Amino acid sequence: MERFPMRRSSALLATAALTSSLFLVPGAAHADATGVSLTLDYDKLAKDRVVKLTLGAKSASGVTKVRANMRYQTPEAEPYATVEFTRSSGTDNDGVWQAEFRPDIEARPGVTRVEVLINTADGATYTRNSEFDDCYTTSITDFSNSPGVIDIEHSDVTMRGRVTVQKYREAAPEPASGAKVRTGTSTETTAGEDGSFTLTSGGDASPAASVLREGRLCGTTRAASVTVDRQATVITANMVPGPLVAPQSLVSVYGRIVRRGSTGPVPVAGLEIQLDVPDGLHDAGGVTSTPTSADGTFRAAFFAAREVGRSGAVTVRLGETGFLTGGQAGLGTVSIRNSSEITGFDAFPGPLAYRDPITAHGRLDLRPGDTGAANLPVHLEYSLDGHVWKVWASRTLARPGPFSFDDVRPVTKDAYWRVRYPGSDLNMPVISDLRYVDVKYRTQWYDFNASPEPVKKGGTITVKGRLYRFRDAAGPGPNAPVYVYFKAAGTTTYKQVAATKTDADGWFAKSFRASVDGTWKAVYKETSGYLGSVSQGDAVDVR
Repeated sequence: MERFPMRRSSALLATAALTSSLFLVPGAAHADATGVSLTLDYDKLAKDRVVKLTLGAKSASGVTKVRANMRYQTPEAEPYATVEFTRSSGTDNDGVWQAEFRPDIEARPGVTRVEVLINTADGATYTRNSEFDDCYTTSITDFSNSPGVIDIEHSDVTMRGRVTVQKYREAAPEPASGAKVRTGTSTETTAGEDGSFTLTSGGDASPAASVLREGRLCGTTRAASVTVDRQATVITANMVPGPLVAPQSLVSVYGRIVRRGSTGPVPVAGLEIQLDVPDGLHDAGGVTSTPTSADGTFRAAFFAAREVGRSGAVTVRLGETGFLTGGQAGLGTVSIRNSSEITGFDAFPGPLAYRDPITAHGRLDLRPGDTGAANLPVHLEYSLDGHVWKVWASRTLARPGPFSFDDVRPVTKDAYWRVRYPGSDLNMPVISDLRYVDVKYRTQWYDFNASPEPVKKGGTITVKGRLYRFRDAAGPGPNAPVYVYFKAAGTTTYKQVAATKTDADGWFAKSFRASVDGTWKAVYKETSGYLGSVSQGDAVDVR
């Protein structure tokens, strides 16, 4: 195939306009040639098959000589011919030089590299390069194809025709026996004695039969006449994170493309999607994407820009292909905001006594910068089930930093607690970790006593007391487990010495044999619904 082809009426002239660089021979004088241009005219259907070369140039010192070296196939080959140019118009300082060359297609079919050397009076030599392809013109005639309508599931097209070759304009075309004919999907066959061929293309929405450029034969192509029934595509995609992103953070888009096949959705592999991200929303690194895999999935990504406050709609787009319609999926509006973070959040005490207030604290920070953020609202919220949340109390922070809640409102139910910052146009919203606070009824000992005191050694000591439970209305704690502890005088450790239960009125009583001096106390241990309590100690002197 010729480089720089130009068509001139029915003569099929090929004109090569040279645009290659101008080179100065080492050691030559300062270059003064300007406006150098080279064209090649080659009428392949002319009987004399002459290549006409035309060079235009200007030179302050004057052009002294123009010649062309003909090199077969490669620029590095030894010249097989040299052609001298003659000035046809103008002057040595501003003129046009021409030459003619008759190639030998039988000996050297194919590409000849043309190296034109321009000598100027200042001693410099300039080089211009071009080429021409010497081959006989081929055509595909008696062409037909079937079927006339194809789709992605039925893409095979059978093409038939004859390859002919015409050596010059006055000669009749003749069969091109042995010509190689190929489809765009690389199916290949060889033309028969009469130039006829049959071959089938598959998977190509623009099927065509092409005669290969080979030996003395020029290449040519004949497109099949088909109508493509394009199948619709469906794009599904989601963005992580989104729609709020931190400056310079990675934004990933995951999706899948399927076509609406005759039997249902079918994944499509090898498709390139376009991720449309507005200018100013992505960083200088741009947008990257991968082709769809065998299951139709794809991934695209971009880094968010540095400037907070930027926003714009992001869209995944698929252009129309040979067999498929295009489509798009909107991913919504992406906004670049400062990252917000709540650290050190805690809600306490836990367990919490019924109707006592709750205390919470933590810290709100904005990164990478706070952009002068002020008057930041934070809300202490609670949920009984971890799903539905209500505001318990609110605070406004003058600047990012620590916060605390110490509300006097009584808490009566177990709940999850959290702190939420709703965000702003420049800052992301954020929610703290959750804290579960268990609410239990308080208990307390009344009328605890160990007696008599003093007591004789070997005598009987009776330990008793009454347990109260503080629910909405305070009352005795019936049938509650009680543990009696004793600490001998001169020691520091209490030891459990008995376990019993309260009666219907919350009383318990337990008797012991007096042996040594010591202190007695009663313990009610914490349960799922009640806080524990310890009585005051009561010392008994044993004599």
